[in-house]
Amino acid sequence: MRVLELMTWRAESSSKAPKREIRFLPALMSIHTQVWRAVFGRPADAIEKSVENEDEYMIIDNDPLPERHISVPRDMSQLSCSSFTAGIVEAVLDGLGFPARVTAHNTPTQQYPSRTTILIKLEKSVLEREEIVK
Repeated sequence: MRVLELMTWRAESSSKAPKREIRFLPALMSIHTQVWRAVFGRPADAIEKSVENEDEYMIIDNDPLPERHISVPRDMSQLSCSSFTAGIVEAVLDGLGFPARVTAHNTPTQQYPSRTTILIKLEKSVLEREEIVK
């Protein structure tokens, strides 16, 4: 929530007419670029929409900062240190008025062994509001 507040203050000070996103996709793009840059110093690597469920979106980070600096014990191999990042995304979405359940999943590839997918599952109310706004 504080990251969202900081971004709002910065937008208001640099713009004569700051705006608050009321559509989900522009808000998600803002998280992908601005929030990620404010928290981690660079934008996330990708955004994807689920082909199976229309209420699911994913933010992909090939080299997440928390994963670089935290060692996970072998007996806790399912622990994703990027759950911290998922909490940030969930709080920002909630603050913008897009309630969702956000989880972090390790999705390693040959090229990116610490690749993480932040899965965003929107509540039905968000999808209904998006249909009305269209």
